[in-house]
Amino acid sequence: MPRSRPTPLFVVEVLGLLAFLVLAVAFALDHRQGRGAMVPLDVQALAAGPARERWMGIFFEDQKVGYAVSRSSPTADGGNLLEGRSRFRLAAFGTIQDVITAQAALTDAQGALRRFDFFMVTDQVRLSARGEVRGQDIVMEVDNGGEVSTLTFPVEEPPHVQLSLEQVIAREQLAIGKRFEVPFFSPATMAQGTIVYTVEDVEILENGEEAWWVRTSFDGVEARELVTTAGETIRQESALGMSMVRMTADEAQQMPTSDQAVDIIAKSAVKLVGHLPDARGSRRLELVIQGVPPERVFHQPPQQVRTDDRVVVDMPLLAELPRPPVRPDPAVPLDPSWIEATATIQAAHPDIQEKARAIVGDAPDRVEAVRRLNAWVFDYVEKVPTFGVPSGLEVLQTARGDCNEHSALFVSLARSVGIPTRIAAGVVYSDRVSGPDGGPGAFYYHAWPEVLVGDPSGSPDAHAWLPVDPTFGQVPADATHVKLVEGDLDRQVEILAVMGRLGFVLVEAR
Repeated sequence: MPRSRPTPLFVVEVLGLLAFLVLAVAFALDHRQGRGAMVPLDVQALAAGPARERWMGIFFEDQKVGYAVSRSSPTADGGNLLEGRSRFRLAAFGTIQDVITAQAALTDAQGALRRFDFFMVTDQVRLSARGEVRGQDIVMEVDNGGEVSTLTFPVEEPPHVQLSLEQVIAREQLAIGKRFEVPFFSPATMAQGTIVYTVEDVEILENGEEAWWVRTSFDGVEARELVTTAGETIRQESALGMSMVRMTADEAQQMPTSDQAVDIIAKSAVKLVGHLPDARGSRRLELVIQGVPPERVFHQPPQQVRTDDRVVVDMPLLAELPRPPVRPDPAVPLDPSWIEATATIQAAHPDIQEKARAIVGDAPDRVEAVRRLNAWVFDYVEKVPTFGVPSGLEVLQTARGDCNEHSALFVSLARSVGIPTRIAAGVVYSDRVSGPDGGPGAFYYHAWPEVLVGDPSGSPDAHAWLPVDPTFGQVPADATHVKLVEGDLDRQVEILAVMGRLGFVLVEAR
């Protein structure tokens, strides 16, 4: 049972922004001679010709939320320097925040990516990343919460970042029905994969120029854009009713006032037909899935069982759980992703490790250790909506954040003392805010940790994973936590594929 009822805070702040971190940056990269470190260069030294600049207004449905500008300049070696920046103004439960991003990409004469840089800052979060393609790898340095991590991503060929996609389109001979694929990498989410382009229609612009409607798909997230033969985007339409429209510089930079800021939480509500009178006290919930293929909802027996178009969430009682030692037996193999440190989960940092040891203390078993960690994070972190990329170390330093920050800190602490932990993302019910139709209560996007307490390779009817919620102070989490994906930001962006479409009908709750 929760010890109090904090205002619910949700993962959509990050996801909605990541869908539109499409332009941005103030510098490029080079390889420091003799040391192998990546350092920013003076962009003026790279550019060899005049730059072309494009401005876009960013909208949420019919409301302006920000702007983006991109520039491209030829370099002396025949490549291109691509730069951009963007600014958003969004609200969450009345909290207004500006989000500023910046990005650069350096390509060679064939359009292949060589180096890139990314930067994002909000009122509470600062993230920077720089990387370069070295043979069959992307090597990337990420500074998140003051902690620098070096990451390596194997690639079969140099991928593109958002800024270099116009070059790809410009090289294609567009025609209705044409389909082509482009390897892609996102510095913000560290997600990589393939963007599939399909040309769907042609439109004649007022100046007589042809423009093409192209649909893109990346990990199930679809968008459509109107592009010229030269690859320049005139309009882009994406998830949750977000769009970008070509504008003059003056038009684009007219930012919404605080009164006009779009509340991203309210706009992303998931409709529920029916009402849950005691959401936080629920232990079993049965729902009919609407609007999306049922396979989009996670199947994880026995906590969450999906059958046809229905999902049943059945959370265990503490008395039903096994009580393994705090640290797993080192002889038992575990998935490294459950215990390793990452760019956002800084489990190896001395400050994280010291704090976790102090909290866990002499806990007799893993469930008690988890209960102590969960209670501490719930009490320590101020419930504040945050737009940005979570960092466990930064949350330890600032003691502020939403569900992403609570989860990042909890998972960092748990892994630092050897407890296998992962992040789940999906939706949770709240009766404190109205649904998309104005009715009482709705599901909203949310993130929470899961802790390994049993044998993940054992009986599917055994409780191997314990969902907990440090944002609500729950061990275990209540049954309104409906899981859609698991993993760090590179997996959580998959939720964009269901945003604006997912809905539920209540069958039973108790």
